[in-house]
Amino acid sequence: MQPRQQLLDIWKAQVAYSWRPAEDGGKRRVWHWGGRNDSDAVGDAQQLLCLLFPAQELPELRYADPDATSDPVLDALAGLGDAVEIPIRIMRVVGDYMERHVDDEGVPVYSGGSNMHRVDRSQEASPEQRAIDVTEGFALAIPLCLTALTFLADFSPTVKRMGRKDLIEELDQIEQIVHRRLLGAITGLLRSFAVSTFDADDDFGRQLIALINVDGQPDRKIVRRFREESEEIIASLRNITVGSGGTAGVEAPTKLFEIGWSWSVVEQAPDILDVSDTSTQRTGRAEDAPYLYFTVVALEAITTLFSPRVMRRNLLTEEEQRLGQSLQLRMDVTRRYWAMVASFGGGSKWPLEDVPWRTTDGLEYDYYSLLVCAVATDTFGASRGGDDDLIRLGDVLVELANRGRITRRPLTEDRAIEMHFPGVKAELAGIEKLQGPAMVWNMVDFAPLLLKRLYHAAGLLVTIESRAELLEVADLVWDHLARRRIRDGEASRLWDQPKQVYGELRHWFGDPSWHFTIRVVEAMVLAAQFATSEPARSRNLENLAHELLVEAEHIYDQELLRGSANAGPALAQEIRSVGLTIRHAKDVVDERPGTAFSLGVKALIDLDRLIAAGRDAETGV
Repeated sequence: MQPRQQLLDIWKAQVAYSWRPAEDGGKRRVWHWGGRNDSDAVGDAQQLLCLLFPAQELPELRYADPDATSDPVLDALAGLGDAVEIPIRIMRVVGDYMERHVDDEGVPVYSGGSNMHRVDRSQEASPEQRAIDVTEGFALAIPLCLTALTFLADFSPTVKRMGRKDLIEELDQIEQIVHRRLLGAITGLLRSFAVSTFDADDDFGRQLIALINVDGQPDRKIVRRFREESEEIIASLRNITVGSGGTAGVEAPTKLFEIGWSWSVVEQAPDILDVSDTSTQRTGRAEDAPYLYFTVVALEAITTLFSPRVMRRNLLTEEEQRLGQSLQLRMDVTRRYWAMVASFGGGSKWPLEDVPWRTTDGLEYDYYSLLVCAVATDTFGASRGGDDDLIRLGDVLVELANRGRITRRPLTEDRAIEMHFPGVKAELAGIEKLQGPAMVWNMVDFAPLLLKRLYHAAGLLVTIESRAELLEVADLVWDHLARRRIRDGEASRLWDQPKQVYGELRHWFGDPSWHFTIRVVEAMVLAAQFATSEPARSRNLENLAHELLVEAEHIYDQELLRGSANAGPALAQEIRSVGLTIRHAKDVVDERPGTAFSLGVKALIDLDRLIAAGRDAETGV
């Protein structure tokens, strides 16, 4: 797969597509926003993140310091200029984005208008509908702002050395507006959190019970067990006091509920008054009910707020940290809720394993199973403990690769192709109140999201065989994605051209989908990080290595007692070398049992040779 090289190729293709001559006909070049969809806050954030995200996650791809930029990075970004011009121009692209996506009063907006599609094509969407802030806009703003702040901090020493006051002022101004957008995104996610309650005997309740009742138990018993398993979750909801959410009636003993993020700020979400800038807190319109897709993007964004890089570099202001803690509480309780529902009952079969996942509004798609995997993976890998749950989740991912017609060929008129194009549709309940038609959000990222989930789960697994199986499937998913890369035209080597895999599709695209491309970039970053992580450890091999080193050390001690270390210089040096080998093996046995085992074998062979040599010397042979 060569993820670093793939990322460099994506950069080269992106610069070729986006860095274009200005429309005035002169020689000046400017950044072209948009692609397959028109420019909006969501799509443009995805486009810019393709450029910023890898550089901040992979140190060898950084370009903020001209003196430390590698030749492969300079070659990939050569269209933007030399080592000094590249960071200056990227800084200005960041500033252009921040200034571009504001309202008439200069307040940041988080809209994704071109991602919304009318259910009734005969009706025109109102400007208010296209301009409404969406949860994905809030979610994308967080990694975008954090990567921008990291880049600006790394570039600042160079700007100061250059002594250009204009650049120093420009950088400081961009940093201020980045923080304003970040604060607005955090408050937006706090006000988009949704808790939906319903009775066991209404439509939503019956759907949830049918989903989690894999053992055919009486409904009343399922309700009682659900309430018992969610006691700690309900207790955590009581602590949510900032923004939307809270217990919202879930404490009633007969109630069932769902939690997560709605598609936008929920209707009647309270303003958060204890912030320095309340201008981004617009009136909520969304239904107070969670959507799996928007829950996943929100959780991934919140995770970046607490990444080691952000904490180590102290990128957040005290206000952002304080509000971020409220988001962290929502993240933790949401993960626990969906892990509980996904594995409800803890028996021989989980609801998650009964693919496809069925939502409480009666929709069934393999894509929803993938989203539940995305929410639950960290909980299965951490608080649930051990590999057993992760192995079961990995089996679901492997099945989804088959059912999604990625590792299996599609059938004629196969419904699974719809997940790839035109995608799974999520109705944006509440948007019709803005004097316009009902609208949906299309989700077309099944394949790259599956690749991300495979690498995420593999990175948490310890069992070598299970990890190897997921990596083998990941290679097949990447082969699938590589075939969907655009091959010709201005968007060459970007994504997505699904017709190249699914020939029955009619659409052929000349422009890139930044929504799809950023998902591929995220998967490549995960793959690169995985490649530099510690290898999986075999428990059997680790035990065997420990036992082998006990034997080697025992024989070594016997040789010392026999006086081998006091023999001639050559023999004494050899016995000391064996001792160093054994000590090194003991140092690495917990992290690299295979290496320790090999070192132990070498020590035993050397000891056996020394013992044999000693015997020959004694007998005079």
